[in-house]
Amino acid sequence: MASTTMKRIAEDLGVSVTTVSKVLNNRADIGETTRARVLARVAELGYQPNAVARSLTLRRTRTLGIVIPDLMHSFFVEVIAGLEAVTHTRGYGLLLCNSDEDPHKERAELQLLAQRQVDGVVLASAGASANSDLLHRLTAAGVCLVMIDRDDHPDILCDRVITDDEEVGRLATSHLVAQGRRAVAHIAGPSIVHARRRADGYRRALVDAGLRVRADWIIRGGFRESDGYRAMTRLLSSKKRPDAVFAVNDPAAIGALKAVWDAGLRVPEDVAIAGAGDIAHGDLLRVSLTTVTWARRDLGKRAAELLLDRLDADGANRHRRVVIPPRLVVRASSGVSAGTEALSSG
Repeated sequence: MASTTMKRIAEDLGVSVTTVSKVLNNRADIGETTRARVLARVAELGYQPNAVARSLTLRRTRTLGIVIPDLMHSFFVEVIAGLEAVTHTRGYGLLLCNSDEDPHKERAELQLLAQRQVDGVVLASAGASANSDLLHRLTAAGVCLVMIDRDDHPDILCDRVITDDEEVGRLATSHLVAQGRRAVAHIAGPSIVHARRRADGYRRALVDAGLRVRADWIIRGGFRESDGYRAMTRLLSSKKRPDAVFAVNDPAAIGALKAVWDAGLRVPEDVAIAGAGDIAHGDLLRVSLTTVTWARRDLGKRAAELLLDRLDADGANRHRRVVIPPRLVVRASSGVSAGTEALSSG
């Protein structure tokens, strides 16, 4: 019945059945005028394509998986919004999975997506080397993969959309130094690539300013608020207390803020703090948070475009790497007067 209806639509409009099929499958190589004519005739006839039959014919499910490490983090919510804006218009559904920064849970989620026969996966990886074997098997089986935000698994051939994380660390730390801070510490993330790059940017900014890099002022924390709180508590107990801190991301920076206040100290008078990621409502905190930001929705949109373009090209294109540039957002936590905000590209 479906093929008969498609043939009738093609005959009515004087186009090929292939053209009708491409319109129904949201292929990008159809002109907008033709697409509108076909969809109008489809609506007139009340035709509903059979998604199951279509997936068997095309060997596609028109479903994509996305695995993120923290569903509660507004950063990833905005990334998902950017993804969905593209996938929806091109007729793809999304299956959302949350790894909780746990490589074992990430593995289970990836296996689930493989069982669901998704056409592609967008992944913000939870582990530096864990699950590389599974990712190799998925890509070998024809699942398109795009890495976002995190640049781990260097041996996996796939498209990537990231920011310049070394520049993230350099921007935040250089800004703190520019405010006259000379004892700048760093709350680091776990041993994954983008966290290490932010630490590299922190070190580079200190060296460029002629300041000493002290190993005891680099505290391994993590990406959660509780990680930042614990790391800041350790820094405050140092023999020489730092007068500024760059935290690997905004949740860790918020934990650091709380630790400073609980110790009876002031931000920024006693300790200036900067984070990264521009978390939602960071400007509404008791002391608004200086941070480094980049376009999260653009990150999601570019990831979706790379994935869908690769699916349309049957995986033949060269793998691409898109870098979303970071910029500084200056607020009160780094020593700027309350109510003053400035943007800088460095």
